[in-house]
Amino acid sequence: MRILGIIAEYDPFHRGHERHLRLARERVRPDFTYIALSGCFKQRGEPALLSPFDRAACALEAGADAVFFLPTVWTVRDAEHYALGGVSLLQALGATHLAFGAEDGRTEPLEALAELLESPGGVLRGRLREHLTSGRGYPSALAAAVGEIRPELAPLLEKPNNTLAVCYLRAIRRLQAGLEPVPISRHGGYHADRIDPEEPSASALREALGRGSFAPVRAAVTEKSGEVLQRAMLEGRLPREERLDTLLISRLRGMTPEEMRRLPDLSEGLEDRLREAARRVNTREELLNAVSTRRYPRARISRICAAALLGLTADGLAAEPLPRKAVLLGLRKNPEMTALWREKGMIGPDWTEEADLRAWRIWSLCAGLPDTLPWTERTVTAKNPAKPL
Repeated sequence: MRILGIIAEYDPFHRGHERHLRLARERVRPDFTYIALSGCFKQRGEPALLSPFDRAACALEAGADAVFFLPTVWTVRDAEHYALGGVSLLQALGATHLAFGAEDGRTEPLEALAELLESPGGVLRGRLREHLTSGRGYPSALAAAVGEIRPELAPLLEKPNNTLAVCYLRAIRRLQAGLEPVPISRHGGYHADRIDPEEPSASALREALGRGSFAPVRAAVTEKSGEVLQRAMLEGRLPREERLDTLLISRLRGMTPEEMRRLPDLSEGLEDRLREAARRVNTREELLNAVSTRRYPRARISRICAAALLGLTADGLAAEPLPRKAVLLGLRKNPEMTALWREKGMIGPDWTEEADLRAWRIWSLCAGLPDTLPWTERTVTAKNPAKPL
C-alpha cells in the first residue's frame, strides 16, 4: 500500500498548495494521502489565521484523505524539530512517501546536504562555532560553514523551502523512517509581497486580509478556501492582533527572571533583552522589532514569545517524546483506511495535551470565540471520493 504524507500549515490553503498536492499525488499514485497539519500556532511562532478544522476541510476538498493535528510542542519549533515531529507522526501512521516543496526539485543535492548535516565532521562543527561566535545567527552561520566545506551545496540553504526540505530528509535519516522523499519544485516567492494568483505567498495573503483587501486573496485561493475565509471574516472569528498583543506583553511583564530563563532557545542574556523590551513596548510587532538582530532572527524571537504564552520550557521540550498518537481533524470515509489506524492504535483521545489546550484557549480568545473550543468542533468528513488524478 502506498500512503503519501505531507506536513503543512495551509494558512490559508491557496492554489500553490493545491498544485503541490495534485503533483505529489500524480507522482506517487497513493492509495491514501495523509496531512500532518499545524494547529493553532505555526512554525514561526504566529497564531494561525484559520482554525485547524477549517484548514482540514480545505485539504480534504483538494484531495487529501485524512488530516491529523501535529502537536503544538512540535509546531512552535525550529525547522529541524518541526520536521522531526511531522515525520515521526506520519511514520507512525504508516506513510510510505513524504512530499514537500523545494526551490531545487532534485533529490540528490538535497540528500547530500542532509547527509553532511546529520553526520558533521569536526571541521564543519568548528567552522560553525566560529561563525556563531562572530555574531551570526544560526541559519547564516550554518550556510557560511557549509560554504567553506561544500561550496556547491551552500546555495541550497539560501532558499526557505530548500532549508525545510533538508530538515525533512535529516528527520527521515535520524528516525530511519524509510519514507521515500518526493520533492516538488516550488515556483514563486515564499515570502513575496505581491500576490501571484497561481503561486501566492501565504504571508502576502494574510497581510492583504489584514488590510481588508479580500478580492486579490479570493483570486489566489481555492473555491473552498475562499468560502471558508469569507465566512470567517463575516462572522468575525479571525484572530485579532491587539488581543494577542495584550496577552503576550502581559505575560512577559509578569514572568519572574527564573521563568524567563527556563524558556527555550535562549542564550547569552537574551532573556534580559526580552524582559527589558517587554517593559517599554505595547505590541508584539514592536517587541519583535526591538529584540530581533542579525544574531537573533525574528522567527526565533517569535517562537520564544509563543513558548512564553504556551508555558513551554527548554527542559520540557527536551524531554518531549516524539508524537505516536494522532488527533483526527478530518477524513474521507473509507473503511480500509480507518482499519489501518485501528490496527496500529494510532488515533488517540482528543485534546489531552496541555500545550494543545493552551493553544486552543489563546487562539479562541484572540478570535472572540468561546473557551469551549475545540470540543464543540467535530471532525470534518468528506463522503465524496478524492478528486481523480
